[in-house]
Amino acid sequence: MLQSIQNIYAQTNKIDILKSTFNKAENNEQKVDAAIALCDQSFSLNIDTLYHYAIISKELARKSGGKDNEILANVAYENWLERKNLFDSALKICNADLKNINYVKNENLYAKVEMQKCYMIMKSNRHKEALAETYQFLAKAEKSFDTTSQIYAKTIIGSVYRNMEQTETALEWFQKADQVTHNKNWEKIKNEFGVYILTGMMYNWKQSVDINRNDIIADSVKSIFNLDRAISDSRKYENLAMLARALNVKAGAIGNPATAQEEGKYVKEAKGIYDLLHDTLSMLNSISPLCFYYIDAGQPEKGIELCKNGIAIVQRGNAYSILDLYEALGQCYKAAHQYENYANTLNTLISLKDTLYKKNSERDLAELNAKYDDQKKANIIISQKLDIAAKKNTVYAISMLTGLLLISILFIYWYYHRKQKEQKLKEIIAIAAAEEAERKRISADLHDNIGVYAAAASSSLMTIQPKDEQSNKILFQLKENIQSMIMQLNDSIWALNKKSLSLTSISDRFKLFVQKLEYAYPEITISVEEQIEEDISLSPFQALHLFRMMQEALNNSLKHSKCHHITIVILSNSTIMQIQIIDDGKGMDAPNLNGNGINNLKLRAKESGWNVVWENTKECGTKVIISSPLISSTTN
Repeated sequence: MLQSIQNIYAQTNKIDILKSTFNKAENNEQKVDAAIALCDQSFSLNIDTLYHYAIISKELARKSGGKDNEILANVAYENWLERKNLFDSALKICNADLKNINYVKNENLYAKVEMQKCYMIMKSNRHKEALAETYQFLAKAEKSFDTTSQIYAKTIIGSVYRNMEQTETALEWFQKADQVTHNKNWEKIKNEFGVYILTGMMYNWKQSVDINRNDIIADSVKSIFNLDRAISDSRKYENLAMLARALNVKAGAIGNPATAQEEGKYVKEAKGIYDLLHDTLSMLNSISPLCFYYIDAGQPEKGIELCKNGIAIVQRGNAYSILDLYEALGQCYKAAHQYENYANTLNTLISLKDTLYKKNSERDLAELNAKYDDQKKANIIISQKLDIAAKKNTVYAISMLTGLLLISILFIYWYYHRKQKEQKLKEIIAIAAAEEAERKRISADLHDNIGVYAAAASSSLMTIQPKDEQSNKILFQLKENIQSMIMQLNDSIWALNKKSLSLTSISDRFKLFVQKLEYAYPEITISVEEQIEEDISLSPFQALHLFRMMQEALNNSLKHSKCHHITIVILSNSTIMQIQIIDDGKGMDAPNLNGNGINNLKLRAKESGWNVVWENTKECGTKVIISSPLISSTTN
């Protein structure tokens, strides 16, 4: 039955691709790699799908005999156990696997299993044990400069303090997690670990206890900023669980009767995601935000019923934090004016918190924090001592082995190499200066000479009054040709006036060109879509050729395709830069690929290093693709 449903619950494009990779795998090794990669998307997988591929991963890893793959398959299975709130079962597997891994020899695998262990302990509400384990893990991560593990460990520590409602301390740790690195390549990891959503949540909690109005406003702005960033990144990286959570927290952050409609939009989208994930934990996560939405919408009775059902599920053995449900229930009773029930719920909530604090005293937690700081200082001192000893040994070895002769040889080599570099640098500067001067001269000549004469000719033609129809046609054609010449000159001057041109500026220039053409072709709609993730810097030569090729391709579609719509897609990312001109016209056949316009395009492409191809689309029409994966990109 599980095999029959393996393709039913595909939530994201990434999951679809990974499933396709798994189905196309030709041998056992490829299949196990694909299955484990699919399970790494557990945050977006339906729980039944996760279980299916976790079991497949374990079986394939066992057959292949790869120990590392067996442990990774166990991690996938632990993710399923966590979704089922079976934390103790997951912990047993983690502890068994950690005995077989050495952190120094296999850092990534050890870190992955240790992360699971810290998370499972935290989810079990064993705060003291979770902090002790995570502080030790953080010390190892800092010693080995393991960025991912540092971010994760600091996020877990902050989450423990959040669960204990120590808002300021939790916020400090989430900020530390964000500050581990400011490199944007780590944004996906930060999103996966929930750094921004947790930071936004803490600012939202903090503003509720702020006294100064300016502090309240500042914390509210910071909360919304971080939550919006979490929502945006979750959509970008297709992290459904984090997206649903961020939407719910955003709904709570803006929630009040005046914004009930917007709040409901976030809450309902989150609930739709949780319904796709299809597990008890997801269902419980959706209860509190829904309750507060019902309060703002004037329907607290619905929230009361939801909370009661959720509390009943937790009391039957689910490890979900029941405090959140009781807090939401109390607010629903208060909104429904059932004050006696509200008071009883508050008493229950206080009693539960007292019990929890007895298990995890603040004094013990503070001692753990201090112990971590002491260990961190000790590690720094040890590292410094080792560095000093290593440097001394290096100096002694060099002194004994090289001597004066080696120093002399190195000095001569350095002096000769320096002279060569200076000479090359002078040559490069001279060539660049000459090229720059020539570029400016050509641009000035075009503008001051040819441009002036063209403008004068256009102005003179306006004064001529033709006496017959034939003369009028000839005059009109002359005007059109001169206007086209002026436009071509303007484009050339625009390109040559810059040392380099970004793809964004080329796109903006082309949009202006499209606007001018739209008046001449009212029956055709033209749309320009920008998908520029990384801006590309092009030389004037490359930019001008690209602009001309785009113009030629668009003109060909307008004049010959008999289309009704043309789409221009401008795409750029870290691996490729591509322009697509797509029409819904009659399409092209092989003989039509040798016209003057197409031959011009091919010639420009050959001269400037671009690739250009023509394709017939499935729906009937033509797609022209101009690309250059070899251009070195620089992000502006």
